[in-house]
Amino acid sequence: MVKILLVGGTGQIGRYVLDQCLAHPDIHDIVVFVRRELPSELRQNSKIHTVLMTDFLNWSDEILSPHKDAVAMIWAIGDQEGRQEINVDYPLACQKALIAMRSSMAAHERTFRYIHLSGKLTIQSQSRHLCLYEKPRKAKGLHELRALEMAHGYPWWKLYIIRPGLVVDSDGLGALLARNIMGSSWAVRGTELGDCMAYLALGTVHSSESIVMNEDIVKLATSHHAQKSPGTGRA
Repeated sequence: MVKILLVGGTGQIGRYVLDQCLAHPDIHDIVVFVRRELPSELRQNSKIHTVLMTDFLNWSDEILSPHKDAVAMIWAIGDQEGRQEINVDYPLACQKALIAMRSSMAAHERTFRYIHLSGKLTIQSQSRHLCLYEKPRKAKGLHELRALEMAHGYPWWKLYIIRPGLVVDSDGLGALLARNIMGSSWAVRGTELGDCMAYLALGTVHSSESIVMNEDIVKLATSHHAQKSPGTGRA
């Protein structure tokens, strides 16, 4: 039974992640860091505990120390405007604080997985000219560059950057059409994305690459389902 930390449990994708974590029998505690209280139906769930944050740049020992027993952090917030504070500064401040805290722990206790939601169109090059959505794509890319650099030298810090394409509802004609037309390289069901991020957090699936593209998100989610229920493709 494990504890997962989550930032962004109320957004569209964050809610997919939260729902899949809630459904997983091995996850007994989900600590959600929020600016405002969660909806009442979520607050009443015994698996969920909230930490109210006034400043996502401040990840003090007082905030993090009670959760040294967590195995992973899932970061699922961002914005469409590409503001550096939200897309770069907030998550890097959290990563820096987590690495510092866990570096002081016993070697056998340090292993930690950090799963970060990015996007398929993210561009790491800050000098490249882009015609569409330049600011948010580069902001996410800047975060990726700095997060990868920060992770270097800490083999126990498992960084996964998730780059989904179009995220569609899990049921209905729209999901079927999107997958058939765009293929698994560009479209992913919300439940598949949530499953993939939850499984990576748990360590039940692994990626040899730090950056996990859309087609690999689908593969990791569906392969784990197949392992659990051979012949059915369902968990």
